[in-house]
Amino acid sequence: MSFYTEFAETYESIFPFSGAVYALLRRHLPVAPARVLDIGCGTGHYAGALAAEGYVALGIDLDPAMVAYALAHYPAAEFRLLDMREIASLDGTFDLVACVGNTAAHLPQGQFVRFVDAVNQVRTPGAPWILQVMNWDYVLMQDQVTFPVVEGTGGATFYRAYRDITPTQVTFTTRLELSGRVVFEDAVALYPMTSDEIIRMHRARGYDVVEHLGSYSGAPFDPDVFSANIIVFR
Repeated sequence: MSFYTEFAETYESIFPFSGAVYALLRRHLPVAPARVLDIGCGTGHYAGALAAEGYVALGIDLDPAMVAYALAHYPAAEFRLLDMREIASLDGTFDLVACVGNTAAHLPQGQFVRFVDAVNQVRTPGAPWILQVMNWDYVLMQDQVTFPVVEGTGGATFYRAYRDITPTQVTFTTRLELSGRVVFEDAVALYPMTSDEIIRMHRARGYDVVEHLGSYSGAPFDPDVFSANIIVFR
């Protein structure tokens, strides 16, 4: 059982709605009722907020507890239990496709390439595609990386780190404590790709880079800084 399944309610307090993330999504959206696909939607707060503004928002996630939470809290949006590798099965096309929160890093490189091809199938022609992963350029230069501790509500404390860092695979460790008691620990494999690799692969498929950021606050991407890697393609 994953952290996400076990602690959907806690997850919402640890990773709350971000106005900066939402502002980036809105900046690249046409007027409502444009269709939006949120891949790896988690608890659904971005799809829910967009639906409340009149957008036709679909959030997909692989975790049943996350989808159940989203359905219960954001009834204006649509949510489905779906693997991101299966998005080509969706009906219609979308005026914006987004995958934030390092979700895509769970795919080995070959699967990631096929995933991007599927994204292209479900986009309305010319629609933006927003991808956010970790700044793997920085991580791959380190022996290990420890994230800042996240304090949630109800005494929740969340720890994350990258260990066993290689150019092809990184071990992502997580630990959740409630009032000092360890209630969950896990380690999963993530698959790094440098920013140049990601951009080259997209350009080979006809994409241009519209924005390349290191944070949702607007900082430019810097491969030497511990940050996100946010790319808006079109």
